[in-house]
Order: sequence, then C-alpha cells, then structure tokens
Amino acid sequence: MKQIGEAYQQAAVAALEERISVLEGRVTSLAGVVGILARGLEDLPTAEPGQRPTAEAARRAHELLLTTELRPPPEPEDTGPATR
Repeated sequence: MKQIGEAYQQAAVAALEERISVLEGRVTSLAGVVGILARGLEDLPTAEPGQRPTAEAARRAHELLLTTELRPPPEPEDTGPATR
C-alpha cells in the first residue's frame, strides 16, 4: 500500500516541477519584455531627432510576447488508476 502512495506522490512532484518550469519560463520572458519597454522609454540625449524608440520597443516587446508560449500548461497525464 505504501508503494501506491509513493507513486502518487512522485507523480504530484513531477507535475509540480513541470508547472514551476513553465512559470519560470514565463517570468523570464516577461522580464525581457519589461527590459525592452524600459529601454524604449529612456530619453537618451544621443537619440536622433525623429527617432521613435518607444514605438520600436513596443513592437519588439509585442513580437517577444507572440513568440513566447503563453498558453496554459497542458493537463497532467493520468498516471494512476481511474477514480470514476
């Protein structure tokens, strides 16, 4: 009976580790987006007149968000006996 409990615990730990990994990836992506936007909002004295760093930063940030996997994580696979 103890082995069954351990199997469920191992599956739960694996699922939790996967969710944490997905969240870490999302946080890293969002940190990159914030960095891009912050640099775009900087008012640099060396910027040429007519440059649009804010618009360029917004475009790059949007592209990064589009290429980042932001959909919910997949449902965990059922590794145990059916409980219906």
